[in-house]
Amino acid sequence: MTKETSPLLSIIIPSYNQLEGLKETLKAFSKFRNKRVELVVIDGQSSDDSPNWIRKNEASMDCYQIESDKGIYDAMNKGVVLSKGQWVVFFGTGDLPTEDGFAKLIHILEEGPDTEVLAFGVHLLPPRESGVPEFYQPVWNASLKWRNTLHHQGAIYSRTVLRNDPYDVRFKVLADYHLNLKLWKRGVRCMCFDTVISEVAPGGVSRTFTQSLYLEERALKRNIFPSLPDQIAQHVFTRLKWLKKQLS
Repeated sequence: MTKETSPLLSIIIPSYNQLEGLKETLKAFSKFRNKRVELVVIDGQSSDDSPNWIRKNEASMDCYQIESDKGIYDAMNKGVVLSKGQWVVFFGTGDLPTEDGFAKLIHILEEGPDTEVLAFGVHLLPPRESGVPEFYQPVWNASLKWRNTLHHQGAIYSRTVLRNDPYDVRFKVLADYHLNLKLWKRGVRCMCFDTVISEVAPGGVSRTFTQSLYLEERALKRNIFPSLPDQIAQHVFTRLKWLKKQLS
């Protein structure tokens, strides 16, 4: 397979017991499949009818895998291994591409951007939790040290980056943030665009603001920024974020 005929972009969709959302997302992406876009579905051995439906409708995707996994990031790593695109983006079940925004993304990728990461805006569909904005615009600078400034459904990675740096499955909810911090600290460039490319379904584990979420955030930052001053600053910051959520 030559560079000209290989997929330009792989859409990886991890799924577990979310058949209706999976159907909706695959249908929305069907119009892009003739533009060097491949659809990769990774099902975690769902207990609903998802496995049967996937096998019967394999023509609506380019490849799939059905097997148990160790969580969403393990599924995403498996998707990267199966994918063939030069670039990779992850969509959840029920998430939808915006037609104009996604067309612009394809155009930018066809021009061969001189970077390893691109980031676009996303629209978070209602209902939204307290403090969660309707639109999420990407930023790639030192503010990433304090919060994840790239939304998952707006982040486009070179497949080589994800093959060399797979998601750390020790982090069950924030492994994407861990990866972004690691890449930023290493000096990897990211091109940011305000264009909205996805509409994100409500819910998701990273939008359940429990104490365990902030404990995981603290742990991943210890891994990236091990110095004592950084640990103290992050301990105070994450505790204040958690307290703010309790009062909102």
